[in-house]
Amino acid sequence: MISSGDGGTFALFVRDALGISTPTADAIPRLVPPVPRLEGALYPPGLVEDWDRWWRDCTSSGAGREPVGLPVRLREAYRDWGAFTAPENTQRRDEVRRGFTDAVQEVVVDLEHERGHRPIFTLDVLQVPLEGQFWRRLSRGKVLVSEELMLSRNVIAPLESVIRDLLR
Repeated sequence: MISSGDGGTFALFVRDALGISTPTADAIPRLVPPVPRLEGALYPPGLVEDWDRWWRDCTSSGAGREPVGLPVRLREAYRDWGAFTAPENTQRRDEVRRGFTDAVQEVVVDLEHERGHRPIFTLDVLQVPLEGQFWRRLSRGKVLVSEELMLSRNVIAPLESVIRDLLR
């Protein structure tokens, strides 16, 4: 079973809009389409450190308590950004999921032939519109994957590696 979601995308939007830079924040590529900087936004100094906690919560549990003091304009800016609401972006996300499903099927069929039975596993995939081909294993059964990689044949190797590990 594979589930997919976009956990953490709002946190990444906030990172990009406010220009938050920490080792954790900088380890994840920027969102696409590019997020416009929210100029003149006031936020408490602790927000930057709290962003790391928020990101860990989002990627471990799927939701996280937002940092205190987020500028109110961020929600509106997120909606206006359109990565999930613009028809062309919604269509692209659907294409990404279909392509990724094909890649998963290919790996599963190969493993089924190799093992003589259908492999049973659970994998949670966080699909995020990030720059470039990006893959990060967040936990044993959870990965963060850029949409660009999900559309590419390059996704097969890391996907197969994780699935093989889950079958042990």
